[in-house]
Amino acid sequence: MKLTTRLIALLWLGIGSLTLFQAFQGVQMPLSLKFFATLQVLGALALLGGLAFGYAILITMSAFTMITGIFALIAVPFMPAEVLERAPSVLGLPPRGVMAGMALGAIVLGRLCWLGLRRDPPEGWGRATE
Repeated sequence: MKLTTRLIALLWLGIGSLTLFQAFQGVQMPLSLKFFATLQVLGALALLGGLAFGYAILITMSAFTMITGIFALIAVPFMPAEVLERAPSVLGLPPRGVMAGMALGAIVLGRLCWLGLRRDPPEGWGRATE
């Protein structure tokens, strides 16, 4: 298993753990977000353990993140005023700009993770790592 695969697993472990930590602290979030965070943690732990199903979970999660980011980027211009009132304004950017930046970040993160995992399939883990 390549180092990049392990780093991607640690990244997903961190994201999932942070989300679950916030959920346990009482932050309001949908059940689906808690479910996907649990999948991220389980997939990352399985991948770090060298199990192929962890690879399948995380490559699927990466593709899901990339596609969700694309849909979020498309939806930014159509956000209702109630959503924009609750959205943060970071570095003087308008809330729509912050939302578009976050969606673009999700697209890039998902794509990089997907590409990294795709280049290191489980079939190659038995050989010497590069």
